[in-house]
Amino acid sequence: MLKTISISHSPNAQKDDILLALKLLFSPISWFNFRETEKLEREFASYFGKEYKALAVNSARSAEYLILKSQNIGQGDEVIVQGFTCVAVPNSVLWNSAKPVYVDVDNTFNIEATDLKRKITKKTKAVIVQHSFGIPANITKIKNAVANKKILIIEDCALSLGAKYNGKKVGTLGDISFFSFGRDKVISGVFGGMILVKDRKLYERIKEIRDDLDYPSWRWVFQQLMHPLVLSLVLPLYNFGYKKVTLGKIILFLFQKFRFITKSIYEEEKYARKPSVFPKKLPGGLATLAFNQIKKLDEFNIHRKKISELYFRILKDKRVILPPKISGAIWMRFPILTKKATDIFNYAKSKGILLGDWYRSPIMPVKNYNLVKFNPNSCPTSAKYSQMIINLPTYPNLSKNDARFIVKTIKKCLHTK
Repeated sequence: MLKTISISHSPNAQKDDILLALKLLFSPISWFNFRETEKLEREFASYFGKEYKALAVNSARSAEYLILKSQNIGQGDEVIVQGFTCVAVPNSVLWNSAKPVYVDVDNTFNIEATDLKRKITKKTKAVIVQHSFGIPANITKIKNAVANKKILIIEDCALSLGAKYNGKKVGTLGDISFFSFGRDKVISGVFGGMILVKDRKLYERIKEIRDDLDYPSWRWVFQQLMHPLVLSLVLPLYNFGYKKVTLGKIILFLFQKFRFITKSIYEEEKYARKPSVFPKKLPGGLATLAFNQIKKLDEFNIHRKKISELYFRILKDKRVILPPKISGAIWMRFPILTKKATDIFNYAKSKGILLGDWYRSPIMPVKNYNLVKFNPNSCPTSAKYSQMIINLPTYPNLSKNDARFIVKTIKKCLHTK
């Protein structure tokens, strides 16, 4: 039976995290203990410095939604986002009745500043600066593009907790920032998001909105706590079976079908609709999971950098474009470009390797670009990259031998006619 290497199935969960989830599952009295959420907020803020405050919610899209709402951004306003992102980013703009305006990306998979400057209008109220794959965006060029304009700079640090730009931590470079504790992010609480802010008045404004939110349901919390437990059972059996029918896949399908666990993206979001579970407060149970992981943040990121250094060293092929070496990147995922991306995805899967697909569609996943007001022609580089991109894993449980096997598999596919 092939060992499963999966970039997205709770890749950060270690033995202590799984045991903690099990303990919490049988302690429902702790699920909505807000003291645990406040403890996480204090720990998170202290990572950036005593002048910062943090506010927890149940997802990064909830965080983005609240930030925009606090600024009264709505009908007739424009918010600039990059045209190479998760559908959750433009959705949060649309849920506030504003219009997302898409900017192309550069070779770091982040906002291209010249295109940004070209697309700013009198209606532009904010720009969301994404640090893709843990690679810091060029904030200097972005700030120059919006200079002397009343435009809020919101950092999207969902993929980049711990990354630095010119020695400063991402999340402290703009006016406000948000982070994710999703199941496949830098650290995981299965679901969860955090707002980081320095300005006291802005903090109080957002806190007032956040405190008026409800908690998600007991059932929803149960589903999230189940996730690391189910995946710890599924992954060892994911390739145990015959061809495409395996025991692990069957177990995962059944747990999802009978709603014992949820997916990371809800079906409504693919149609730009807002699920009722967003925005909500962050339950104490999920805050406890995230708190357990934030203690391992530096260890996780050191590991990711070591795996990425290995990829840079041994993945050298004229048919593969490696990302630029960027100082301060944490490489939450290691993105490569190749014209044989689809072939590599399929071949790797046959070898038990589930590679990452961010973003095999410029806005992903969405049923129709019109729903999120996106025109691929407006972001040609994003459209081009989406046809060529593959994300290689760097997660904490991935060994160097696993990484070597991934590279060996990719090279074998590249040299197969």
